[in-house]
Amino acid sequence: MGLFSIFKKDRKKKKASKCAITGTFLQYGEGRLLTTSQVVSSRRFWESIMTEPETMAYTINHFKKQDKSATNMRSIIFEKYAHKDDPWIVSEDVLTTYGIEGTDESEAYARKWWESDGEFIPPNNGSASHQLSPEVYEDIKQYAIWKAGESRVA
Repeated sequence: MGLFSIFKKDRKKKKASKCAITGTFLQYGEGRLLTTSQVVSSRRFWESIMTEPETMAYTINHFKKQDKSATNMRSIIFEKYAHKDDPWIVSEDVLTTYGIEGTDESEAYARKWWESDGEFIPPNNGSASHQLSPEVYEDIKQYAIWKAGESRVA
């Protein structure tokens, strides 16, 4: 042990992460940890996803031309998000923006997620089709594929 090592503090750098929805950077300890079911149950989430620049063409063709391939792509987009197995680390503003119920648990789960270097999995996480009742899942699916973004095209 050297003379100067006595004065060194363990300064293990805590890594940052990105919000799973907005892509904004989160510093160590920030945000909430949500399950796939919590995220995909938000109609505002689907309004946003189906009207992003990358998906807007499918939304326009789905509503204006009743294009089956555009509807099929919207279905694929739905499946991509609804079947996400990993939890979602998100910024605080996502809760308000998408009307997602953020509980005290989601804050505590985020702390556990950060402390475990992203390894913590909250209860009831996984594909929404396995966590939600078939009726609720089907209602969300129908909205996401057939209705989300309609008001932006009219």
